[in-house]
Amino acid sequence: MNELKSEIIINAGIRAAERNFTNAYVVKSGDRDAGAIFVKIDTLDGKAKLFARSITYDFDNDKSKVSFEDLYSSKSMSVNEIDIRISKEIEIDRDCWVVEIENKKGDNPFENLNC
Repeated sequence: MNELKSEIIINAGIRAAERNFTNAYVVKSGDRDAGAIFVKIDTLDGKAKLFARSITYDFDNDKSKVSFEDLYSSKSMSVNEIDIRISKEIEIDRDCWVVEIENKKGDNPFENLNC
């Protein structure tokens, strides 16, 4: 199985955000090849969303698919609560990436990368 490197996915997501005139920042750099990826979407109203990269394997097409799972899809989270969760993730995995997106609608540009 040949997966895209984390750094390539990060760069593609940031470019996708910028194409939609959305601010995107790498808050924490991780392992260039295989670091976990967390995407914080700040909706600029005190609330935020947190997504994590998920890799699934499609046996029918013999390839892996990268998607981003909303870690709190069933409830609203404050920016502070998301920041606390990110801090805990960094303590567990110092090689993870954290990207912050500012988007009032809460859109995640990483969701449509098709990688």
